[in-house]
Amino acid sequence: MKTTLELALLLISLSFLVLHALPVENQGSQRKWKWPSPGILPSPILRDPELRECWTHLRKPPGCMSSIYDSSEKGKLLLSLECCDAVKALSNRCFERIFTAKPFQPEFSQQVQVFCASVHGNSPASAPSF
Repeated sequence: MKTTLELALLLISLSFLVLHALPVENQGSQRKWKWPSPGILPSPILRDPELRECWTHLRKPPGCMSSIYDSSEKGKLLLSLECCDAVKALSNRCFERIFTAKPFQPEFSQQVQVFCASVHGNSPASAPSF
């Protein structure tokens, strides 16, 4: 009887976790997790108020953060003028804390600086692959 009760409680617990840990639809096409996975520490951005404040500037231009990550991942810079303006407005400390941290490659920070220094016009600009 005790084993049956333990098994029933285990099944109820697992079904509860499955129901509440599944991704839920977000407004866009991206999926967002309700609960963080157990055992994964929060991102340094969440733990460090200074770093969180630095990233705030890059959130304002629409799509800026995602285009920075995409550029790093794909090896080709594609940032809008507004995003480059936000990058240029970062303090030296914020720039270094953001662009020299993982997941970015060491040379990525220099490439972003050179790219944003050369951006003109209102459309997203692209640079040669790195």
